[in-house]
Amino acid sequence: LICLYVDDLLVTGSDLAEIKKFKSDMMNEFEMTDLGTISYFLGIEFLNTSKGLMLHQRKYAGEILKRFNMTDCTPAITPMETNLKLEKNVDEDAVDPTLFKQIVGSLRYLCNSRPDICFAVGLISRFMEDPRQSHMKAATRVLKYIAG
Repeated sequence: LICLYVDDLLVTGSDLAEIKKFKSDMMNEFEMTDLGTISYFLGIEFLNTSKGLMLHQRKYAGEILKRFNMTDCTPAITPMETNLKLEKNVDEDAVDPTLFKQIVGSLRYLCNSRPDICFAVGLISRFMEDPRQSHMKAATRVLKYIAG
């Protein structure tokens, strides 16, 4: 299996001889560095344990909190307020749509390893076109939950 993203290449499989041959062929053709066993790829950390390979995004989650100035926030115990109803076309102040999209996009990528935030992130994703204060508050709540 070969995963390619821009200039990052991940090679894996059950036949070690085939993997070594492929890497050798690639290094003869292109300037490459073999970083060995995977530990970090595309914002996902890999940890080899006795039970198998564990994937998580703790570092990425911390980077999100830092990027949006939420590292010192008061953590929330749930990703969303109970019975939260978000609507379009509400009579509230608009928020910066670029900032809102950046937050939601970052959270959507974090959903790869955090199924506990998927519903809340899916809900706030519906308001990318015209985000309002209540939508930003809900997005901020997810960030506070991640900080917890």
